[in-house]
Amino acid sequence: MKNKIMTISFVGIIFSIFFLNIFIKDKDLSYTERRHLSKFPSISYDNIMSGKFMDKFESYTLDQFIGRDSFRKVKALTEFNIFRKKDNNNIFIKDDYIFKLEYPLNEKKVNTFINKINNVYNNYLKDMNVYFSIIPDKNYFLPDNYLKLDYEKMFNMVSSGLNNMKYIDITDSLTLDDYYLSDTHFKQDRIDKVVEKIASVMHFSYQNNYEKHEYYPFYGVYYGQSAIGGKADTITYLTNDTIDNALVKDYDSDLKTVYEVSSLGKMDSYDVFLSGATPLVEITNTKSKTDKELIIFRDSFGSTLAPLLLDGYAKITLVDLRYMPSNMLTDYIEFKDQDVLIIYSALLINNSDAIKG
Repeated sequence: MKNKIMTISFVGIIFSIFFLNIFIKDKDLSYTERRHLSKFPSISYDNIMSGKFMDKFESYTLDQFIGRDSFRKVKALTEFNIFRKKDNNNIFIKDDYIFKLEYPLNEKKVNTFINKINNVYNNYLKDMNVYFSIIPDKNYFLPDNYLKLDYEKMFNMVSSGLNNMKYIDITDSLTLDDYYLSDTHFKQDRIDKVVEKIASVMHFSYQNNYEKHEYYPFYGVYYGQSAIGGKADTITYLTNDTIDNALVKDYDSDLKTVYEVSSLGKMDSYDVFLSGATPLVEITNTKSKTDKELIIFRDSFGSTLAPLLLDGYAKITLVDLRYMPSNMLTDYIEFKDQDVLIIYSALLINNSDAIKG
């Protein structure tokens, strides 16, 4: 009798959830996972017969299932606390920091990165002052008993493989404390030593004289992926007279300021820095006392870094090769005697398919 009651109760709960899913409006976005959720698939003879309908319907039901975030949290807690797994879907937590497993080193993709950057150099950057640097991800600072990339091998491969570029090693200018708890990026207000190192090697002036602006709470990209959340961070952006008076031109949309403050508190507050991912951004220093210009080939870390280099240049052009094929560069940039900084995260180098050829 007891087993029958438990079975009926369980079936009742399942059917209740099923009917609630029918009447509750579908969600467009998952703010915790930072992605669009699946929509109900279109019903057609071809979709049904090919099996596409059922595949898409499965994704739809998984995405739109009521209480989905709660179930994800229970699953993650079960993985960590009951089964004693060190990670949940490659996400793990240590000392309040949320990490994502990146292992092993993909030498093929590292070589792909080298070839793509050398192609850019050979086509556009010869006879220019070209520097490159690699930004270590948070996993770099984990103890050696954790699975992580062979960073030394990656750095050696890239530094020996790139043509005629001066390497700027910034690894000794960073610690784990310089990164957000739940995000992949470093904090703008903690990278003064990185900027000092770059300025020293590239011979431009840098004065660490900024006003801090803080926003709390900030939850990074790993917060939602972990399913169990974590501690909130404070996101800080820095301003001075140069940054406040800079003119910003975005070739993908209308962008007026270095910091898009309206992004704070939305799906990705990190978009406060130059409004997030975009193929090409040009920042003009209206207060400049030099005519030097800088071109930065970068990923999302560059959005944080570039404003702090502006005092040393009349104009900075940021190029994101994830969104702009290199054969289109001369449509927007006149390559002449600019300084060039090629700076990418170790994560992107190990996943270089994201860079367009």
